Amino acid sequence: MKTRRKYLNYTTPWGVGLTGAARAGWSDFLLHECGYQEDLEDWNHEGVDSPFWRFYHNPKPGCHVHFQGEDIPLEPFSCLLIPADTVFDCHGPVPACHLWMHFTVRRPGPPIKPAPLRLPVDGLLQALIDSVIALHGQPSSEMRDQRLQQESSALLHATFARLDLPAPPVIPDRLLEVIALIQSAPHTRLSNHLLAARAGMSVERFIRSFREHTGRTPAAYVTATRVRLAQQLLALTDKSMDQIAFECGFPNRHYLTRVFSKAAGCGPAEFRDRQHRRAGR
Repeated sequence: MKTRRKYLNYTTPWGVGLTGAARAGWSDFLLHECGYQEDLEDWNHEGVDSPFWRFYHNPKPGCHVHFQGEDIPLEPFSCLLIPADTVFDCHGPVPACHLWMHFTVRRPGPPIKPAPLRLPVDGLLQALIDSVIALHGQPSSEMRDQRLQQESSALLHATFARLDLPAPPVIPDRLLEVIALIQSAPHTRLSNHLLAARAGMSVERFIRSFREHTGRTPAAYVTATRVRLAQQLLALTDKSMDQIAFECGFPNRHYLTRVFSKAAGCGPAEFRDRQHRRAGR
């Protein structure tokens, strides 16, 4: 009888340990929408400004994004990543053959300015793009949508892997647990004392460590998360201001309006109206 060997160690001398890299940024995406149209008429939108990221790829040339005086072409051999809060124009002098994804980055990564990032499409990206486009051609079903979500996420991970950015610092597990709590329960009471206790640190040490690893104080991170969620609910749902305030952790709609206006440069009602106009609603 053969002896059973138990492998209890997560690593071997021959592989590459990836636990540290997995705890760094850019590893978690929330996909809101993935779409593909071969012949979009009138792809002309001025002043696009959204609270989520965008991925654009056009298998046929002819359209471009305009950003701060520069025309950025959408071509078969390149793709665009557009960070949240980037204001740009879409220009479609010809019908747009267009693949797009709207998504939110749920984990902090290295600092990145709000400007479109144009990346070359290599063999792996092309294979993933082709697969996602092919899935859009299949009949709608739960299984199709599951595959679309998984393969779209793979495309995003492969695209982010090609960003020429400094590697983000590894975030300790105890801070990742706090960040996950903030992301999953922004409507709850999230004081520094509560979050520090969750991390098993003193309040002073927690604030210092959190700022070192995320670039923000815990309070600023909580506020930014709540405002970001409010932007998503305003853009993607028809929920009332009172309901959005409650779900995002603001005591009332008036406080939501004050904090939102300071962060976004306009009130929530104006923000929603702009988003609905651009979506043709």
